[in-house]
Amino acid sequence: MTQEALDYLQVPLVATGWTTQQVVTGSLTADLGAYGFKSPWATRGVQAAFGAEYRRDALDLTPDVSFTSGDGAGQGGPTNGLNGANQVYDVFIEAQVPIAEGMAFADQLSVDLAYRHSEYELGGGTDSWKIGGDWAPVPSVRFRASAQRAVRAPNVIELFTAQGFNLFDMDADPCDKNSAETYVGDAACIGNNPWQVSPDQSVSAGLSSPSGQYNFLQGGNTALTPERSDTLTFGVVFTPEFIPGFNLTIDYFDIKIDNLISSVGAQNSLDACYTAGLAAACANIQRNANGQLWVGTGNVVDLNTNIGGLSTSGVDVAANYSLDLADLGWEGAGRLGFAMVGTWLSELKTDTGLGFANSEYDCAGFYANQCGVPNPEWRHRLRVDWGTPIDGLNINGTWRYYGSAEIAVLGADGSLSNAPDTRLDRSLDAMNYFDLAGTWQMRDNISVRAGVNNVFDTDPPLSYSVGTTGNNNTYPQLYNAMGRYFFFGVTANF
Repeated sequence: MTQEALDYLQVPLVATGWTTQQVVTGSLTADLGAYGFKSPWATRGVQAAFGAEYRRDALDLTPDVSFTSGDGAGQGGPTNGLNGANQVYDVFIEAQVPIAEGMAFADQLSVDLAYRHSEYELGGGTDSWKIGGDWAPVPSVRFRASAQRAVRAPNVIELFTAQGFNLFDMDADPCDKNSAETYVGDAACIGNNPWQVSPDQSVSAGLSSPSGQYNFLQGGNTALTPERSDTLTFGVVFTPEFIPGFNLTIDYFDIKIDNLISSVGAQNSLDACYTAGLAAACANIQRNANGQLWVGTGNVVDLNTNIGGLSTSGVDVAANYSLDLADLGWEGAGRLGFAMVGTWLSELKTDTGLGFANSEYDCAGFYANQCGVPNPEWRHRLRVDWGTPIDGLNINGTWRYYGSAEIAVLGADGSLSNAPDTRLDRSLDAMNYFDLAGTWQMRDNISVRAGVNNVFDTDPPLSYSVGTTGNNNTYPQLYNAMGRYFFFGVTANF
């Protein structure tokens, strides 16, 4: 390979862009207890905040001709420019209302209230609110609960991104008769509609992509409307006096998002068209003259839209404990601290809004295809800190755990647990990573830090189903794909 050959093949890709956010806000806080707004059982009055805000977000992206013509290797399609802006006017009020303090069975009892109204130039008006309660019957036990409505308007990227091709993963074209396991049948595939193929094309060798990647058309949509979520949480905080230095927090969460700003998904559109005959989904399938979805203009339209929604529920757990080793008879050995944070994922449901039995599916414990990055049902991080007797020297170790995940194969009933046993990557094993690190405050103005992540050089789980949602046959968004990693740094202040 000569430099002349490289110069002929390679081309620099240059894109310039900017983002601007303008914010004007004003707020007023007040202790309304001075004006008589106070519970007779509380020492503090009602605390309130009022305000208004204006925000404007704008962006502009200008790619060069090589970007816009799709000449870059691995682009999948042209990268087009985009520009646009959106603005919003907000008014809000928040209040904390102490109800009782220092009483029997009510060491503290309070209510939190909040309300916000927003008017978006693109998206219209929205309302959000919150009501929460905090009750500590005794100082060592605290119960909390809240219900809230939140909204999120489409951002400028979701609104204005220029439309262009990208790639999605699929084992085989559903109209490829040579792939008996995925062929959906003549009735759905053979015909003269844009989503159908001819009898000769259905048996041709070129209908399915050899790389397993197909074109879809992505891009912004100025008709998007704000998404809305309802969240319900219950929790308890336990700080027992008989275990000094210990606290435990357990919180249950249930979050439902309606009108979710996302995309239906190219694979979901194909399923809805060929297995259920949904006309709107079939209209998104645009085959080229040879019936292909991976060459030239063949694609599945999958622009930003408001889909049915997303919901998730589970339990968050956090525990902390610290002790002086002298309490165990080890004088001058320093202190130990333990901190654990974990999440049990009960459900992670997506509703594409297409209205079929399999339009809603639960990705908790699954990965790939419709589910993308693995969603283990349990994950945690446990950290142990040792404050050594050497002044300023701290050493810590961390255990990171991610539970197993099974490949997602969507069934007609919406189940994802019907993956064939013959798949080599049917499931990804649970992963354990161990890290070590230390910091030393050498002087008042100099600190040193060093450590190693993934001490045992644990390899990430591999899967040939990763496709475009991960990288190098694994998921670096979740797993440690770099192997053992050493780091060292010095901070000096002058």
